[in-house]
Amino acid sequence: MGKNLYQTGDFLKKDLLLAVGNSDEFMPTVAAVLLFGKNEKVAEFVPHSKIMLVRFSGENGNSQMVEKIELQGNLLSLYESSLQFINRYCDLLKEKPGKSPLNNKSPIRARGNYHLFSIREAVANALVHRDLAIRDIPTRVLIYDNAIEIINPRRTNGFVPPASRAIRYGITQKLNPQIASIFSKREYGTNVPKGGLPMLLNKSRIFSGQRVEVYTSNDEFKLKIYGV
Repeated sequence: MGKNLYQTGDFLKKDLLLAVGNSDEFMPTVAAVLLFGKNEKVAEFVPHSKIMLVRFSGENGNSQMVEKIELQGNLLSLYESSLQFINRYCDLLKEKPGKSPLNNKSPIRARGNYHLFSIREAVANALVHRDLAIRDIPTRVLIYDNAIEIINPRRTNGFVPPASRAIRYGITQKLNPQIASIFSKREYGTNVPKGGLPMLLNKSRIFSGQRVEVYTSNDEFKLKIYGV
């Protein structure tokens, strides 16, 4: 009794459109694996979905490397683990902190402060919009003393310049619409902020007083967010 109450295959195929096959057998799509797969299975079936995170001790990639990790797993795991790494070296705040006279006299540079929702959106954006057809360019999160740079694989041909300008105003260019839709749902567990890239650009500028750098080149889409 109850053995056939829940038909996983039918649910994935008919309700979520995340599987293919016939009534006898079905196969989950890449989107299904990325969203719901066990971490070790995602690493096995979609190895190029990994993320590299690096902390440098200066303001560019030529500085000394403090820590480097490589994450693999489903999207929820990658999202949470990436934010944990960023929190290890930065303070993510809802409001811009007030100035402290003690910080100006300290010989040690203070931790960078960043707008919480902007960083959450930047990480989420990287995960759901990366171009998985490009296998040799990993997603990278690079933390410097004064900025966080997120680099994502994205085919440049046919994407720039019009599309890269349009996304600044909320005109989306979604490569993975199913992933983006499910990932942003409250039920999935990510707690992604609302407003997308326009929110990120606006709130980060207000928070730090510096514009976010957005640029594309060599099959990469890059965001550089400055802190205070």
